[in-house]
Amino acid sequence: MELSVGDKVRFLNDIGGGIVVKLLPKNMAIVKDKDDFEYPYPVRELVLVEKFIEKSANTFPGNLYADDDKKLGKKVEVIKEIVVEKPELKEDNISEILFAFIRKKSDDFDGFEAYLINDSNFFLFYHVVLRGDDGFNKLDAEILEPNTKIAISELSREQINSSKEIIVQAVFFDHPYDTLHQMLERKIKIVPLKFFQEHVFIDSEFFSEKAYVFELLSEKPGLGESIKSEKDFENNLLLKEEQDEDLSHKFKARKKPETVEVDLHINQLVDSVIGMSNADIIKIQLDLFHKTITEAIMNKTRKVILIHGIGNGTLKEAIRESLNKQYKLQFEDASFKEYGFGATEVIL
Repeated sequence: MELSVGDKVRFLNDIGGGIVVKLLPKNMAIVKDKDDFEYPYPVRELVLVEKFIEKSANTFPGNLYADDDKKLGKKVEVIKEIVVEKPELKEDNISEILFAFIRKKSDDFDGFEAYLINDSNFFLFYHVVLRGDDGFNKLDAEILEPNTKIAISELSREQINSSKEIIVQAVFFDHPYDTLHQMLERKIKIVPLKFFQEHVFIDSEFFSEKAYVFELLSEKPGLGESIKSEKDFENNLLLKEEQDEDLSHKFKARKKPETVEVDLHINQLVDSVIGMSNADIIKIQLDLFHKTITEAIMNKTRKVILIHGIGNGTLKEAIRESLNKQYKLQFEDASFKEYGFGATEVIL
């Protein structure tokens, strides 16, 4: 089956479907559902429902997702070029991944441009998230070819001041020696004061101007190389035995994440509800619900208790529908002895 960007599809082995918004290498596609969530799916697990026919307005059928997908054509062309063109490879086969900020100041913008640098012979499927006071916000998710850099996003002075950290996740694939690399996840703590100190911006081989650079991965020569003979294997084992040290006595068992409990009663969240409509109230409650679940997932928390009360059931119904359809998490009534009928227990 030949799929194109804009085609309407349904999932073969799951409920639901959406619109194809990106075509990826290895017969993968990104599908955006009706809630604007994007999921990577193998093309073989998608069933074509309606073929996209380009219109003069350059929108998808039914004008779906028109506002933020006008540039998809250009992005798809870039991805296709990555597949067709042969990337430039390094002879030393050292893998280094870096993140950098370049100061940008003009009449209409005061802030920084963020870059991801792939100084390796791997392709990267990356995902970059900004965590701030309002929760988690995706900055970019894309494919980056070997030995290149890409502009991730522009962050204003206000965004830097109100943000906690940047989280970078990456999957390595398509190495010329067919080697396997572990997934990467790194957190860059944002200290606003440092972004405005000149001495943290240094000269770098990757930019013509000074940059504030963070090292996400730095490997020694030889790591990631394929083993071509039994002698290579034996030599690597001997080298490892010389370098390894028993560090077990230095570390304690990691404490399992505790249960998170959050009270969603509005009188616990605001000082007064005077002048607020029912819609305003439930929005505040649901915003805290989404923030709590997102942070619990990122922190690998095992269990979340959502205390929503009984009321008319509107909040409880909205929460459980979101847990079921959006997050696809297991849930049940929390302990009646502790919470009565007014709480939901979420199992992560």
